[in-house]
Amino acid sequence: MINPRSPHGEWALREIIRPAFLALRAEYGLSVEPLAFGDVPAARPELITYVVYGPTDPLEMGEDEKVYLASLAASGVRTNVVSAYELTPEGTDRPGYERAATAVPELCDALDVNAIYPDELDLGRGIRTNTWQDVYVNVIGETIRVKYAPTRSLDPGDQLVRERLGAQHAGEIAELARLHREYHLWQRKPWTDGSIVFAHDGHWFVSQTLTDKTLMTPADFDLVTSYDEGERALTYTGPRLPSSDAPEYLMLSSLLSMHGRRPRLMVHFHHRELTRGERYRELVTSTTVECGQFAAGRRFFAELRARATDWFIIREHGMVWTGDSAAQFEAFCRRVLG
Repeated sequence: MINPRSPHGEWALREIIRPAFLALRAEYGLSVEPLAFGDVPAARPELITYVVYGPTDPLEMGEDEKVYLASLAASGVRTNVVSAYELTPEGTDRPGYERAATAVPELCDALDVNAIYPDELDLGRGIRTNTWQDVYVNVIGETIRVKYAPTRSLDPGDQLVRERLGAQHAGEIAELARLHREYHLWQRKPWTDGSIVFAHDGHWFVSQTLTDKTLMTPADFDLVTSYDEGERALTYTGPRLPSSDAPEYLMLSSLLSMHGRRPRLMVHFHHRELTRGERYRELVTSTTVECGQFAAGRRFFAELRARATDWFIIREHGMVWTGDSAAQFEAFCRRVLG
């Protein structure tokens, strides 16, 4: 959906929207159709409806835009916004752009939309904006949730291990839930963003899909006993599928154990300001990463080694922290997020 009031609309359609959806159609078979401003797509319970809207300046967004985008979200449509912030004649951000670090995440929360972080400076058009690759990766993250082949184990022994780990980690899970509440560690909704992995020798205790991180208990975690990168498969025990982001953290855990000491706990989370703000931009990955893939775990491992740190920010997809306990994670939150 092109913003009819934007002077960059036709350009964005040609250079951002069409290339992104041509690639998505070719690789994933996603169907695409134009939508007029003001129209709300009919509900299709068997499908995910996803809208890309823009270009627009989130800091200058009109009330009619806000009302319309909120109505899309209320109808169940997932909406991402292509940004276009005007630059100065010298090609720098205009005074006041720094407000975007807090104002835009708050706007996204209020409207239940996602404004894609604008890293691209288009000096020819004089705007800070997005690329087609940004849209491509965001559409995948919003629509293609689980990219692995799951096998559910009903083995009584696996179930006993899951119950044992649930009891072992109950206190830490409660503390992690509290930290998600206190620090607002999600971008859209606490049951769609992020994942948590407790690592053990030979198996993992992994948060499930659709887990509300602010209310989670051990019942919201699965035992994962094995994975196969070549087959893009994993074996688990539990009532729901493991997190859609599980593959990269299983791979990251294994690589860290082979090259040093495996961290006991990994937390992937979103933070309204830091995920898309200017702070710690030196810790943001240079490109977007297609998450949900085992290969992403190799990229995460390289990021941690190159930066010699225990955390980093995935461009357009939240933050990754590695450590050994919920207490350590709380100390990190106080130091970095507080």
